[in-house]
Amino acid sequence: MSDELSDAANAPKEESAPVVEAPAEKPEKNNFDLISGEDVVMKSKPSVFAFFSMHVLAVVVFLVHFAFNAIDMMDDPENGILVLLKDFIASDLGRAIGFPILMLFIAWINRWMNISTSGRWFTTAMIFIAALPFLLGLNSIIGGTMDDYPLAFIPENYPYEIMGVIWMVVLIGFTIYYTNSFTYAVTTDGLIFRRSFMLNKNQRRILYDNIVEVNMSQGPIGTIIGFGTVTPMTSSGIGVGEESVGMSLGASTANMTAPDTSDSTQEKVAKGFFKMLFGLMSAQRTIRTIRADPANCFFNVRKPLDLKMEINERHKDRSQSNQLTEMKDLLAQSLAAKEE
Repeated sequence: MSDELSDAANAPKEESAPVVEAPAEKPEKNNFDLISGEDVVMKSKPSVFAFFSMHVLAVVVFLVHFAFNAIDMMDDPENGILVLLKDFIASDLGRAIGFPILMLFIAWINRWMNISTSGRWFTTAMIFIAALPFLLGLNSIIGGTMDDYPLAFIPENYPYEIMGVIWMVVLIGFTIYYTNSFTYAVTTDGLIFRRSFMLNKNQRRILYDNIVEVNMSQGPIGTIIGFGTVTPMTSSGIGVGEESVGMSLGASTANMTAPDTSDSTQEKVAKGFFKMLFGLMSAQRTIRTIRADPANCFFNVRKPLDLKMEINERHKDRSQSNQLTEMKDLLAQSLAAKEE
């Protein structure tokens, strides 16, 4: 028995496996520049369908490309209007101005409607898409007059169906990137709206004391899918305004199209035409309504009712009426204690 105990004592001990400590979780990066003692209560971003109209416009651009090419490829249409369209598109003049005119008309309608797709970025993109076939044709004409033309490698023909798919993908990708550039937060001290788009970053903070009303709106698509816009309105006017960009584009071209005494008749006519064109492209209707600016509101976020209730509760706790009610209750308790 003693030999067994001694053998057990002299036996090599098994080394225990080293304990690997799990790395400590890193704290969440402070993307909202919170002040001391401030905590994030709720975070949200615009829904995937927040800018649904931009996706629709991208599909419209594709359909215009497809329809323009389909009419050109049609075999002897019987309809008189289609015959005229096919003959016009098949001509050099039709290819040079037909598609640009149609796209510029759509761009003008979109601009005039003054909706979420009427901004500077989409308007500029629509004008560029409209002008591209014309620029390719012009490049081909210039290249035909020169022997060593440096831009001769650029194709002459504009592949409508292929470019329609490319432009649709580009516009949808741009819309998704733009949607993800917005981040919102409800904190213990106020509301934070942050945007990081390309090289531009900005952040706005609204304290609960400055909020006078909280508005929630849902369109038909938002009601079905479950997203909406929550707009905190302040006494300074944030959240309310006239939605109009006016004549900014026309004003920027005022000097370029201004008449000059030295201009010839052709130059005066050309300046007048471009002035009218820029004026039409920059015109917009004016809408006086609650401004749903994605940089100043919770734009088309999920569960908007829960978000509105959270903001209202925190606004109530910070409001002067609530503080007066608390002071009244404390005063009543103090008087009751003295009477006892």
